[in-house]
Amino acid sequence: MKSEPTRSKSTSRTNRASLQVPQDEIEPTSGERMPFSLDRFGWDIVGIILFAIALMTLLGLLGLTQGGIITPWVDLLRLGMGVGSYFAVVFFVFLGFAALRNHFTQLPGIPFKKVLAWEGLAFCIMAMLAIFSGLELENEVLIAHGGVIGWGIASLVNFLLPMPFSTLLFLLLIIVFLINGIGIPDTWKRAMRDWLAGGESNTRSQLSVPSDGTSPAPVRPKAVNDISPEERASASLNRDGRLPPLDLLLHDPGNRPDEEAIREAAAKIEQTLAEFGVPTRVVGYRVGPTVTQYAVEPGLVEKLGPDGEMVQQKVRVAAISSLQNDLALALAAQRLRIEAPVPGRPYVGIEVPNTHISIVRLRSMLESDAFVRQASPLAFALGRDVAGQAVAADLSRMPHLLIAGTTGSGKSVCIQALTVCLVMNNTPDTLRVAMIDPKMVELARFNGLPHLLGQVETQPDRMVAVLRWALAEMDRRYRILEDAHARDLDTYNAKMQRKKEPTLPRIVVLIDELADLMMQDPEQTEPALVRLAQMARAVGIHLVVATQRPSTDVVTGLIKANFPARIAFSVATAIDSRVILDVNGAEKLLGKGDMLFLNPEAGTPMRAQGAIVTDPEVTRVVEFWQKWNAGQTELEPAPWESMIESTEEGGDDLLEQAIEVVRTAQHASASLLQRRLRIGYPRAARLIDELEEQGVVGPAVSGGREREVLISPDEEDADEGE
Repeated sequence: MKSEPTRSKSTSRTNRASLQVPQDEIEPTSGERMPFSLDRFGWDIVGIILFAIALMTLLGLLGLTQGGIITPWVDLLRLGMGVGSYFAVVFFVFLGFAALRNHFTQLPGIPFKKVLAWEGLAFCIMAMLAIFSGLELENEVLIAHGGVIGWGIASLVNFLLPMPFSTLLFLLLIIVFLINGIGIPDTWKRAMRDWLAGGESNTRSQLSVPSDGTSPAPVRPKAVNDISPEERASASLNRDGRLPPLDLLLHDPGNRPDEEAIREAAAKIEQTLAEFGVPTRVVGYRVGPTVTQYAVEPGLVEKLGPDGEMVQQKVRVAAISSLQNDLALALAAQRLRIEAPVPGRPYVGIEVPNTHISIVRLRSMLESDAFVRQASPLAFALGRDVAGQAVAADLSRMPHLLIAGTTGSGKSVCIQALTVCLVMNNTPDTLRVAMIDPKMVELARFNGLPHLLGQVETQPDRMVAVLRWALAEMDRRYRILEDAHARDLDTYNAKMQRKKEPTLPRIVVLIDELADLMMQDPEQTEPALVRLAQMARAVGIHLVVATQRPSTDVVTGLIKANFPARIAFSVATAIDSRVILDVNGAEKLLGKGDMLFLNPEAGTPMRAQGAIVTDPEVTRVVEFWQKWNAGQTELEPAPWESMIESTEEGGDDLLEQAIEVVRTAQHASASLLQRRLRIGYPRAARLIDELEEQGVVGPAVSGGREREVLISPDEEDADEGE
């Protein structure tokens, strides 16, 4: 019992010591940075000078040049390093590259331990050459072997460790330095470490895992670009020759987890929870593109039982979740999310943001086994989860998708990646896409794609016409399926293929901003979306709807009930997260593609980093399909053009109905016409203007009050009597 206060004091001393900033991490002042404040061209000059020194040194060592400066310099190198003088040439070349890359104070892309390994290798080789020379001090012998440096190292080691043990030591050091300098796969290192430890060491995580079998095995992380060649070959061989090649898309950049930083964070998690009386143990970790999830196993605490005796009880999960802010402070994390518990796992997941977010490309998703296993024409890749595994889904099984998040969180990028994924795996004969983009610029790059029905619609009247056409097309397809005695589109198309008759393509309607449609014309937008979501699945029509306003007036209860599959990007508040996912968590996301995906088949949101598709990639895919469709010179008109024209032609009828409404009600407003005529606000506002031009209603009144009606209720009856 007395050991607890002592441990607390030592822990507090450790915490106070950890708050001291190391000297090498302090930001230097302007005066301290002066020696390294060369601009870009200055570093270029330094790099060129270093390359020149390396070249002149090499020519001097080969005896191809001489001079008042180069000759003494080469003689000094030969005497000091012997054959190892050529290592000096390599060193100057390395510094030259570092200067040209403006990283003079930081080695460019090579870990510092590898640099030390190569230096140790050079010194050991020079010492071995000196041993082979018999440790002679004559200049000719020194120059032909390891030089003065090699002679000095060999003599010192030989004095402490006589021959032949000194020779064996240098051979062993050469092998060790060579292995660390070249670098070998981590799997070899782990296998060697396990073999040396008798097979009892950890796999992958290197964290404290019990060996009694009572706790789960450590979770195996996966690198972001960890895709086997077999998966790539399988994805390429199974593709239809008419589809775009995967070479049109970019590869994932290589990224490897920092295991040292992971172990330090795991230790901080255990220490912080222990300081608050919550004993835990980190039993593993999973490394993803955005976050690293630490598997935390609750420990045991002693509590007073009913009989007055001390009993051990498991730490409650809520006790770990309540310390979320304290963990974020200890780890210096911007945002920290706790998944308590991880579904199907006996531990709590603490997700800590990575120092560097890895980019997830669509190509690696299409090559992944998770995507290939979907085996569906409407399969699409979302991104990578917290373990770095590919996440793929099937739109036909959802059957509709709702996406929400704040501005800049990644909604439009997600829709763009989803569209590219669909058109990469479907020809225009099997898939057609209708796009609604109130923001006018996000989806315009897809204009000209043969899969696209018409153009990307950006005008309010035309956007509503797309939904009306989708309803009419759904009704038409149901009549076709009824006549063919088919229960769904797949059955109908299978029958048509057997009869060698035309089939019906699948249709995906994408709406990039639902809030604009709901504000402009809620009376037509919401019923159309709800009816399509309820009935359109069987006839092969699917909806993908995105919004940056996840409020109840945009994502209504009817819309939400018919969109079981949802994606939440970063949102402002926990209320917005509950509107989309029915649970908190989206407010803890990091933005830039960090998402929570609610699959209706899983029931629990899954965190993932969304895939990104660049504009050049989209352009290459669109150009591929345009060349494929080069035989068709004329673009097909949008199928909803006739509905827009019929609305305009029926303007006189609407105007007469509007006159009758305001004459009967004796007050006029756009909202009145919306309710009585069941039209949208833009059309109702235009009717009010037309009524004003014809002298039926008076001018607009300040304060938004209703307009005066200038005709009496019995005026029409009087005209008819005359």
